[in-house]
Amino acid sequence: MALLTLALLMEANMTSSVEITAQARTYDDDALRVEATFSGVRVLRGIGDSVVLSLGVVRPVQLSRLVERSANAVAQAKIFESNYRQGIWTAALGLVIWPVLYAINHIGANYPVPLINTIICIALVIYGAQRLDTARRALSKAVWWYNRDLKN
Repeated sequence: MALLTLALLMEANMTSSVEITAQARTYDDDALRVEATFSGVRVLRGIGDSVVLSLGVVRPVQLSRLVERSANAVAQAKIFESNYRQGIWTAALGLVIWPVLYAINHIGANYPVPLINTIICIALVIYGAQRLDTARRALSKAVWWYNRDLKN
């Protein structure tokens, strides 16, 4: 009798279906998108709009770790990381220097800001804007590559 019970339990165990408890993630759950805000840029994941990365002036940029599933996305993320912060600080430096020089020159007699200082400030702002443009394009490409490779 015990042998028959053991045989029935073994057969029931072998024929029973195993239920997988891991949750299957879909493209809609994992896809990234970029949203520009007043304080910076946010990277959102999925249809739940969960913020996975906030990019600002002083926040560290870790986009390459976020998109590490795709080699092409990581390459674009590294371009973004190398240009984003440098572009912000260079443009900000150009925007801050000129008013400071203007204020210093107007403390005493009313002298105009030297032309070379104005040219340097404008060059800093333009260079920073170019770096930021390169960074924004790389961010878009990184998110695109990441989302493209999610399908595979």
